[in-house]
Amino acid sequence: IIPLSSPGVISKGLRWMLDAESPFYIRPRLSLDLISWLWKFKQASTKAHVEESGPILRDLLLSSRQLLLNLESDENFEFSFEKKGLFMFCNTEKGLDKEREIADKANSLGIPAETLSSEEVGEMEKDLSLDIVGATYYPKDAHLHPGSLMNGLKDLLMQRDVHFKYNTVATSLRTENGRVKEVKTGNGENLEADYVVLCPGAWSGEFLGRMGHRMPMQAGKGYSITLQNPPVLPGYCGILAEKKVTLTPINNTLRFAGTMEIVGTDTQISPKKISGLKKSVLEYLPQFSPEDLEGHKVWTGLRPCSPDGLPYVGRIDTYENLFTSTGHAMMGMSLAPSCGKIVADLIAEETSDLYDQRINPNRYT
Repeated sequence: IIPLSSPGVISKGLRWMLDAESPFYIRPRLSLDLISWLWKFKQASTKAHVEESGPILRDLLLSSRQLLLNLESDENFEFSFEKKGLFMFCNTEKGLDKEREIADKANSLGIPAETLSSEEVGEMEKDLSLDIVGATYYPKDAHLHPGSLMNGLKDLLMQRDVHFKYNTVATSLRTENGRVKEVKTGNGENLEADYVVLCPGAWSGEFLGRMGHRMPMQAGKGYSITLQNPPVLPGYCGILAEKKVTLTPINNTLRFAGTMEIVGTDTQISPKKISGLKKSVLEYLPQFSPEDLEGHKVWTGLRPCSPDGLPYVGRIDTYENLFTSTGHAMMGMSLAPSCGKIVADLIAEETSDLYDQRINPNRYT
């Protein structure tokens, strides 16, 4: 419920930039797009913006949770949807005080949250030793296995005569009289369309920019490592609050993920960031050794980040039939169901109960 652009983020980010292993980094580069994005980020990092964004994110997240529950029951396929809740683990009193404030904010918005001592956390996480002073706990939170969900959706849609074009690059759109007529592809195939939904993630701003539509966007690179046989498997999903590292038990594996690097669309792996992620894990989880974290494949990906921390969802106003859903930053899988429903509603009904002008994709044009 707290957008990426919020008070204190810039000052903390500047301090973190001096540490090569910190969870946040902006690579200095001469880029007008980056300078413009940073200025808009600064303008959005206010208490008022956080207050306005909270109810929007709450409604989208709770709607996504319900839509996933419906999908799990109605379509009857398995994507390891665990509804046990989420911990924000804190190993400093200062960190716990900050998370307590966020939990109070969540409660004021109708999202259950509570602050627990380290002993109370231990009663819930019986097998996992934690070097913490306490935690906040969100019982309505949930997590899932993204690959299983996407594979299940793909199979379900193929049964309903939806066709997928693999290894196909969309290079541009052919427009006529304010409508998109065709999607042009790199292999020379032109795909006719009644409606086009554009979701190219971190490349959304670049793609739409070629069409004359301004959508400020920066890619935020993140990393993860997945342990196939962890020494201990947590019972709950959690975040190491001060270090911004997540731990997610998925089936019998354990995934650690974190960092936010604003470095353009560079997907090279930074050894320093991986070292920082591993050190964070060892700082909170004494049952893990450095050897437990070695030899695992490192995954990296680019998150599409808007400067105000809210997604871009809806119709591009210069075209009657062009829609988008992008800019979800670290919450792509969490916000995807509700944002997908908004787009579907706007196409089918021209209105949506979930829609809010503050996620309008035209707000920076």
